[in-house]
Amino acid sequence: MRKLKYTLPILFIVYAMATPSYAKWIWNKETGWMVTPSTAVTTLEQRYKYALSLLVEQKYINAIKEFETIIKTDPRSEYAEVSQINIGWAYFLNGDYKRALNAYEKALQRYPGTKRTMEILEREYQLGIAQMDTNEEAAISVFEKIIEKHHLGPLAPDAQVKIADCYFKREQYEEALDAYEKFLENYPKNEWIPYVQYQIPLTKVYHEKQQERNYGLLISAREGLEEYLVSNPNGVHTEDAKKMIEEIRIIEAEREFNIGEFYLRRKTPAAAAMYFEYVKTDFPGTIWAERANERIEFLRMIEAIK
Repeated sequence: MRKLKYTLPILFIVYAMATPSYAKWIWNKETGWMVTPSTAVTTLEQRYKYALSLLVEQKYINAIKEFETIIKTDPRSEYAEVSQINIGWAYFLNGDYKRALNAYEKALQRYPGTKRTMEILEREYQLGIAQMDTNEEAAISVFEKIIEKHHLGPLAPDAQVKIADCYFKREQYEEALDAYEKFLENYPKNEWIPYVQYQIPLTKVYHEKQQERNYGLLISAREGLEEYLVSNPNGVHTEDAKKMIEEIRIIEAEREFNIGEFYLRRKTPAAAAMYFEYVKTDFPGTIWAERANERIEFLRMIEAIK
């Protein structure tokens, strides 16, 4: 009886010193359903599963520490590489995008030529997408790294489009144009082509507004939109393109009409009439065509022109 009296507390102490009792089922993409460790962690496999369980339970900092321990214990093991990747994923889920990128980059440096390269680049791409709403400059840097590492890879065209989109969002229209045009040059058969064909003239329109009447850009934008309609008659942006073309035509008509008014004020009715005729002929249905017709009728009435 005396011996039993001291055995029970000892058993309780041993049990209490074991790894925290996570004895419950959880699901993970890599391992599927699994039971979290309920006994002391003694192998790398057990530690890795324990780290995954912490990741699933959103205990990101603790999970990172466990993954780092795995790498430190045996940097050449099959668990070290995936642990380094999961460190990046843990930082990403925790909202620390800078450390997440550093972790992914470290994985590529530590394991050059790894079969997981595409997986790492895909996670970096997700990281860039996540930053587009809050830090376009950081997102551009991420996308540029992806292109630099795998220029002809499946993610490179997407990354190039996103670089252009980031510049567009930042209202850096010259840089956006360069990035979109670079896409057309490097990936002429990619599925993003219709989108880029629309974005280029759209960017020119916004750039023109920023510069206050750069008519060269406007005409180039109109021509780009017309090309988009020819190439994509049923495209997603067809109606928007038509409306924008009409808006540009009105601006062009106004410009030509004002040139006619300028010559009229300089008492050169023949030159003025030439511009009014151009507006009337090339921009029918606009208010400027109506006004140009009125000016021509007036000049004829006073016999300033035939």
